[in-house]
Amino acid sequence: MRRKPIVKSLLYVLSASAVISAGHVYVSHADDLDNGVNNTATAATVNTNTTNSSINNVLGSQLTADNFISTISPIAQSIANSNNLYASTMVAQAALESGYGTSYLTQIANNLFGIKSFDGTGVKLKTSEYNSKGQAYSTFAYFKSYNSIMDSLQGYATFLTVNSRYANVFKSQAKDGFEAATNIQKDGYATDPSYASKLINIINTYNLTTLDGNTASTNTNTSTPTTPTTNSSSDTKNTNNTKTTTTKSKKTLATATYTYGNPLETFQLSSKFANYNLYTHVKDTTAKNVTGNWPGHLKAGSNVYVDCLAVRTYKGASTTWYRIKTSKNAKSYWVSAKAIDFPTIHIKEYNGKAKLSHANRGLYSNVFNSQTLAKSLGSSNSYKNQTFNVNQIATYTYHGKENTWYRINISNIGDVWVNKAGVTYTKAEKKVTKKKAKKVAKKKTTNKASVYSKASGHAYLNNYGKFALYNHIPGTSKHIQKTAWSQVKVPKDYKVGVNLKGIRTEYNTTWYRIVLNHKNYWISAKSLLFY
Repeated sequence: MRRKPIVKSLLYVLSASAVISAGHVYVSHADDLDNGVNNTATAATVNTNTTNSSINNVLGSQLTADNFISTISPIAQSIANSNNLYASTMVAQAALESGYGTSYLTQIANNLFGIKSFDGTGVKLKTSEYNSKGQAYSTFAYFKSYNSIMDSLQGYATFLTVNSRYANVFKSQAKDGFEAATNIQKDGYATDPSYASKLINIINTYNLTTLDGNTASTNTNTSTPTTPTTNSSSDTKNTNNTKTTTTKSKKTLATATYTYGNPLETFQLSSKFANYNLYTHVKDTTAKNVTGNWPGHLKAGSNVYVDCLAVRTYKGASTTWYRIKTSKNAKSYWVSAKAIDFPTIHIKEYNGKAKLSHANRGLYSNVFNSQTLAKSLGSSNSYKNQTFNVNQIATYTYHGKENTWYRINISNIGDVWVNKAGVTYTKAEKKVTKKKAKKVAKKKTTNKASVYSKASGHAYLNNYGKFALYNHIPGTSKHIQKTAWSQVKVPKDYKVGVNLKGIRTEYNTTWYRIVLNHKNYWISAKSLLFY
């Protein structure tokens, strides 16, 4: 009479193992939480009650291969935004680890990511691992059990936050979800040698990058109540009291918008660089932020590599931060812009032609060593021996050497900057003689003083004090009013909105209408830097 239950139990275990294998899921990747010590900062200990109970209470048993992506995407997007992560990578990992929600572990324990339990609680299952030679083998392990899919997603975000080795998976370190997927394999989350390529394939298949939005990363997790033992801030003492059960709100986090540049761009350290801390993330944008130490050989004027800019907003104030490496192979850290010296760049209008050489030189969004960084837009080798219009020249001195850059216009790209070394020659347009000028003036009497085109986005003020603000482009109206800079408030990050572009036809000069203090002003293009 006892044989039937025994056989039934055996079949139950075998079927569970088969489901996991069929779902191509290797759930024992996240296996180093606090080096095996029970970690209390998991989703299971966080109160995630919200007004939307239907989202809160989605269970693994409700997931199927058909509804998986559409069901978890909005939940993952919300949690990713609140934790400075890429939703695309989160959803792709959840799909891969759970077999699109069909794995036994997901169905019975709401565990999407195969996160293990080290206190002997949860679900004990047979799982697959890979050895150092890439060969698979089987073993048993305990896995966490969550109340809902939302708790599992938050548990994953918390797991990455409290384990510093995953710092380069966050938005402040990876430029997109693809790089985050590559980094999480490098960090050791999975032993499967094809793990990153599988994640990238899922991201592409379901176009998951749409969940990430733009490069702006906003942390909105400011009021979720939590028990005192779940506070993971390195600057906050553990206030847990066994006699107290009151909750404590999390620290309000800062937001940051990221702009990526060129990994080979270098800047010099300022004389006071040692007064500023190095952080794995922009300060206050995450609850878990590790500080680094400046190498002893560095001094004022030493070069550091800079590949990303962040505008940080905290309690209404904006500051600028840069991601640096002290050498090509060093670890990346974030530091305040005040730790870096920037050369003064002089830009002037220029009306001429330039022929690109056959040398393989880069084309960039800005001049190298500018505060807004220079993003690569291609190579001059693709346009060798072609001649282009030059509209600006930039010069500056760096390490005692004068640098010259030309802004040229390439029809399929737009305005780009190229170094003088990539130009065969430049030629200014011939000046019109007085006699010819009179004839040209007569012909242009019916032409418009300026030609306008739509413009949108943002720009940074650069050497703006040399140029005035106007209500119209000078020469286009009888009622020109000039506004002094002392009458306006300049943004701390020098960032302004742009909504219209104008070409003054008489002199072929470029102007932009910017938004400053909620008002429109016209200003010369040479006072602005774009990225």
